Amino acid sequence: MKKYILTIMILLCVASIDRAYAQEQTKQRPRKETIKLGSELPHKSDSTSTRKRRGLTQHLIIPKGEWQVGAQISHVSMSSSNSEYALLINGLDANGSLTKIAPFVSYAFKHNQAVGLRFQYTTADANIDAAELDLLSDDLEFEIENLRGKLTSYQTSVYYRVYVGLDNKGRIGLFNDVALGYTNSKTDFRYNEQTENAYTKSNQIKLSLHPGIVVFAMNNLSTHVSIGIGGVSYNNTKYYRDGEMVGKRDFSKANFKLDILDISIGLSIHL
Repeated sequence: MKKYILTIMILLCVASIDRAYAQEQTKQRPRKETIKLGSELPHKSDSTSTRKRRGLTQHLIIPKGEWQVGAQISHVSMSSSNSEYALLINGLDANGSLTKIAPFVSYAFKHNQAVGLRFQYTTADANIDAAELDLLSDDLEFEIENLRGKLTSYQTSVYYRVYVGLDNKGRIGLFNDVALGYTNSKTDFRYNEQTENAYTKSNQIKLSLHPGIVVFAMNNLSTHVSIGIGGVSYNNTKYYRDGEMVGKRDFSKANFKLDILDISIGLSIHL
């Protein structure tokens, strides 16, 4: 009986020592704060200044450590039959299309901030079957027939994305992408027999901006729409005929404006 009493007393002493040690460790290492989706994120100036700050209130929409996989798609179709500007050219019969498909993956290294990798395939076709141009003089009239153009390009880009949550539920937000990409493309442009085997090859490095809006339809599924507003690029273009290079051009440019041909709709799965 004395052995059992002694054993119980020893166990109680060990338990009390272990509990005291755990309490001391809790005081030294405070529990990590958990932030719910949609909650307001702390501002850097909150702890150092009481002045009112400008800008949108930051709500959490993409938590740190979250992965995203998805794809963007864009398609634009144009025709001379539904364009008021095409009426300025007599007898114009033209059409064209542009399609982009871009799978991507990204990782949120910080609340509402992520880095990602995107691959994009682009194809474009333009056809002018007939056109008559009259530049206000009989001496400046000419006709165009059977003009064909086709573009195929492959792009790889890395991007940095910043989100701004707009509601306290973490459902709607704005974002902006800063992307650095490399594009390799080939263009066939044919209008007579001499251009049957002629084409251009281009290499481009571009730093671009793509703002947009994201909406969560489900907890782990979101859709977004973005538009390009230009950027800075360096281009190298070479012209080939019958397999031999006959000309080349190197140029750089900076262009910032809304690009209606660079509107993308995307779907993301959040892991």
